Amino acid sequence: MKKYLLSVLCFIVAISPSMVFCEMPIDLLAPGAPSAQIWDKFDISFKTILIGGLLVGYRSGLSTGVASEHRRIKNDTVISRTEADKLTANARTLFYNPLSFYVKQTDSFLQTFPACKKMKITELLARLAHVWATTPLKEDMGYDFIQEIDYEDIEKACSELKPITKN
Repeated sequence: MKKYLLSVLCFIVAISPSMVFCEMPIDLLAPGAPSAQIWDKFDISFKTILIGGLLVGYRSGLSTGVASEHRRIKNDTVISRTEADKLTANARTLFYNPLSFYVKQTDSFLQTFPACKKMKITELLARLAHVWATTPLKEDMGYDFIQEIDYEDIEKACSELKPITKN
């Protein structure tokens, strides 16, 4: 079980940096990922571990890349160590609510928008993490270029999907 959880966390860490500064990626890392219907089959402890790993990966990817990305966006050739440390500290505070909050948000989202259960679970969780991070990225870190999406935007994307079929 520990190896399985470790592989899930490694996967989440691997995909999280791509979620921050661009549009939602097509899920090339897990083309056989199950649909979000599987979320209902998970118990609360597994949901908490899954969301926790996702948020740690998202935060880690952002905090390690924030200084170089800041340099690129601002056309800086040098960024002060103090400013880089401040940006990294801000990135580490992205998801300040308890994990149970994000699990409940995911549960509520899937109850409100059941059409999204046909989206791949990895893509859905990536989009939800983007929604949760957008406001702090814009307001606390000044990243005005971040594409804003909300739950309704995810629902629109879900309604355009065909159900996932097994080959």
